[in-house]
Amino acid sequence: MKKCRCPYCLKETETKRVLSRHIRVEHTDMDGFIHYQGPNVYFYEPIQCSHCRFIFHEAFEKLRPDVRILLETDILSMLPVLPFSATERSVKQVLYLYKLCLYMAQVTLQKDSIQAMLGIRISWMYRLLEDLEQEISWTMRSVQKYETIYLEYTDAVRTGIPHDVLLLRISDLYATLADTDNAKQWYSLIFQSKTVSDRIKKEAREHWELYREQHTI
Repeated sequence: MKKCRCPYCLKETETKRVLSRHIRVEHTDMDGFIHYQGPNVYFYEPIQCSHCRFIFHEAFEKLRPDVRILLETDILSMLPVLPFSATERSVKQVLYLYKLCLYMAQVTLQKDSIQAMLGIRISWMYRLLEDLEQEISWTMRSVQKYETIYLEYTDAVRTGIPHDVLLLRISDLYATLADTDNAKQWYSLIFQSKTVSDRIKKEAREHWELYREQHTI
């Protein structure tokens, strides 16, 4: 079990985790989804506080006073107490937790980068369920959110994601959607940039070459 501090009530709550010695990576998809042999790390990222019911991700930031009031008066009492929140979870149970977690991220005004990340996690759960329609839908929502972040970008701290990582994330998501025109456009921004790190450029080239091998361009 892992101890976490709830962003709302500030009490320690426990959640199940996968010990590092049990983590076995099988392979990684282009959009960053890691396939594990054995326990799936993604299954235990959403957390429900055992004290106040609040559902959160460790990426959540400090809650504003007005948000705390909203949670207390209108939200927390409506949240279900999930018996599987601190135990083994099925894919469908994790999917439900991630959707509640995203809802809490929206209600508590978490950064768009956090909301986009949770949207991607939801698309990955649908991938595990082999529900292609929902996977594509959630991937599209997330890439649109990331594009909004790009247009309004300030810096890595306030935005919550480095600029070059953001460019690669958008490029890879369009590649995952098999949207050749947009994938090519975003990868090109990386290749032509003078500020993107060599590591990100190398990764982008590898992904673009792989995409070209898999699709007729």
